[in-house]
Amino acid sequence: MSNRTRELIYVICLTGFITITFAFGRYIFSMITPDIVSSLNIDYEFIGLINACHQGAYLLFSLLGGILCGYLSIRFLISSSVILCGLSVFVLAFVNNPWLLLVIVTLQGIFAATSWIPMVEFVAKNIQEDNRGKSLGIISSGTSFGLILNGFLIPYILTNDTWQTVWFVFGIISLILGAIGVYWIYKLKSTPDLQIEKANQKNEYKTEKLVLRNDKSGNYLKHYVLLVGLLILSGLYLIPFQSYIVPLMQEDLGLNEQISGIAWSIFGFIGIFSGFVAGVLADKYTAKRAMIISYSISILSIATVVFVHNAAAALFACAIFGLTYNGIFGLHPTYVTRVLPPEKTAKLFGLLNLSLGVGSMIGNYAGGYIKKMTGSFSLAYQLMLVMSILTVLICILIKSDQNKEEVVLYGKNRIESSQDII
Repeated sequence: MSNRTRELIYVICLTGFITITFAFGRYIFSMITPDIVSSLNIDYEFIGLINACHQGAYLLFSLLGGILCGYLSIRFLISSSVILCGLSVFVLAFVNNPWLLLVIVTLQGIFAATSWIPMVEFVAKNIQEDNRGKSLGIISSGTSFGLILNGFLIPYILTNDTWQTVWFVFGIISLILGAIGVYWIYKLKSTPDLQIEKANQKNEYKTEKLVLRNDKSGNYLKHYVLLVGLLILSGLYLIPFQSYIVPLMQEDLGLNEQISGIAWSIFGFIGIFSGFVAGVLADKYTAKRAMIISYSISILSIATVVFVHNAAAALFACAIFGLTYNGIFGLHPTYVTRVLPPEKTAKLFGLLNLSLGVGSMIGNYAGGYIKKMTGSFSLAYQLMLVMSILTVLICILIKSDQNKEEVVLYGKNRIESSQDII
């Protein structure tokens, strides 16, 4: 089997895994919440508790997931998380107790984190560097593929049956899709490409010399701080933009549900391609340059919402935002795989994912609080505009992931020696 075919199969499997753990494991619940509330006689305060536990578990295991990679096989960690997530989706079809619902949905937050975080290390070890940007971009778009399926199937199921049937149908899909993906992940492991293995071993020595030569004592800590700051700011404005754009269109701009629905569909559809486009830019140039471009486009999107108040501007803003949203989240792991040795990537990416989550929690709460206090989302989006500008400035300051003098398989311009500890 050729290296290209092997990498393609890996990307397809990992994209399917993201669809299971995120589109199904994380987002189905929010789409059928009204039906669950009505059926189980619970209120939205309890729903808020469920969402908080789910998000808290995801954040905690975003950090712990990187640590677990040092003790468990990344194939086992990814595969077990995906299968358990699929099983949890299926089991929810038979749950009628609110507290059991809370426990299982919380576990789904854990499974999402412990599948996504190890994927970064997996890609670093199994995908050639020139293809990693495109690969991670496509993988991160797995959520969009799943959301499209959710949008088609869930309304149809709810019209003809109950919310339990939604879990049942998607549980079956998850288990079948997950089993096929796990089979291929392990099948390819059992038939390794010796040429790639030798190339990896040959470059380990070169990499060690490059890393030790470029490392300045304590200098890499500055880069960690910049990256953490970048992800916190991303959470503070990227996630709230998505969370409040429909309420802003309907309540602040006075647009009807049809217009806001079209805008949301445009955002979702374009989001499918944004990861691949950003990955192409990262592979052709650098992940740093691709992030600068993507974050700069997000400035245009938010500025349109802030300064132009009509339906056409709202549709344009959602289209532009969709072009950058998934792409940005695919570029973060791409950058990490290029500046760190493979065995270190999961730990740093876990920290960055935690930073993103913390920022998103604060941003979502702040956006709702501003709306409550001022009666409008205007101030919230003005603050998002400021933060989007700051992200571009940070991207300019971070270390380049390209070394023009020497290029190695694992990391073009690392910020840390493989001897250092994150």
